[in-house]
Amino acid sequence: MATFLKICQNVARECSVAGGADASPRPTTVVGQSGELNRIVNWVRDAYIEIQGARDWRWLRKDFTFDTVSGTDTYAYSVITDVDDSAVISRFRAWRLNDRMNPPKIYLTSAGVGGQSYLVFSRWDRFSSVYKIGAIQDQTSQPITITYNPKDEIVLGMTPNDIYTVTGSYYLSAQILAADADVPELPAMFHDLIKYQAMMYYGLFESAPEIISRAQIGAARLMNQLKRDQEPKMRFGGPLA
Repeated sequence: MATFLKICQNVARECSVAGGADASPRPTTVVGQSGELNRIVNWVRDAYIEIQGARDWRWLRKDFTFDTVSGTDTYAYSVITDVDDSAVISRFRAWRLNDRMNPPKIYLTSAGVGGQSYLVFSRWDRFSSVYKIGAIQDQTSQPITITYNPKDEIVLGMTPNDIYTVTGSYYLSAQILAADADVPELPAMFHDLIKYQAMMYYGLFESAPEIISRAQIGAARLMNQLKRDQEPKMRFGGPLA
């Protein structure tokens, strides 16, 4: 496990930046740096953001829950609870509603989880053509369909006629490293991938092909391992007949 500061020190050492030797590691903090050390701090921060945005990684997937309000079909992520944190979602990137193996679920809150059922995902254009036209907009019932609109708000169809509990999953937005002791949420065995990505930024800035080459080799190896560990597993469909 590496902290933000430790990764920056490792990059400085690998790139032979002044003061980057193990005996006297630099930077001594990620705060208030200038010049070359400030660039290293920023490159490490940017490298981690880039890695997080490269795929729908498993470590960024979280579960959500919320209770509906009778007569209300639309819910922003800011009123939806992260199950692990027991607090409203604060880092939102995307909903994960179209998962055939683990679709969103719903149950009448007063009846309990024993009556839980699956919600069917529908893309917004199709959903709106069914539920956002004519008299159906004024009707209420237990929702059977779920989607998200262009504002990334969850929308249910039909409009709830009671209090229901909805559960599902979503993806976190990128973790931004800021303090010396910040630890990347990226699984610890892959923390060196951040170092190698930052080294590539350094090598391109300094026109240092030997550093770029070393970083590319290390990054390719770890990225392949990360994909095997954290990408969704390939699933095969059932028989056609």
